[in-house]
Amino acid sequence: MLPDNQHQLLNRLAALHHRSLPTYLTYAKPWIPVGQEDDAHVIDDIAADHHELVERVLQVLEKDDRPIHLGDFPMDYTDLNDLSLSYILNELKIYERKLLATLEEMALWADKDGPAFRLVQRATGLAVGHLQNLEEMGTQAPSIRP
Repeated sequence: MLPDNQHQLLNRLAALHHRSLPTYLTYAKPWIPVGQEDDAHVIDDIAADHHELVERVLQVLEKDDRPIHLGDFPMDYTDLNDLSLSYILNELKIYERKLLATLEEMALWADKDGPAFRLVQRATGLAVGHLQNLEEMGTQAPSIRP
């Protein structure tokens, strides 16, 4: 059985990724202007990584036989509905930077010999890769819907 603080940390890790901005955007797709269709896959790719991580975390938590709380999407995400892909990609960069800071803090609290630390490290590696991919895509001026 996991110590309470490690169970809570893993629950938070699962919730962060289950209710992440990229996951939300798979339900509320941004407006994609002509010529940017190929860039839209990045959202689905990040969300798929988040889903895979959540599955790994849930496997550990389910063995613990305690409640799991994944919560709801933040209401702030609805402010991004119907905005252009260019704008959303910039928001995702900001989101990933904040996620990295949160994960670094979580790593400080994770038991270095336990599953929480390994899963936080995995999440950190994914976030670094996602941020690099987003930054390599470049920054375009946000498109305005005609």
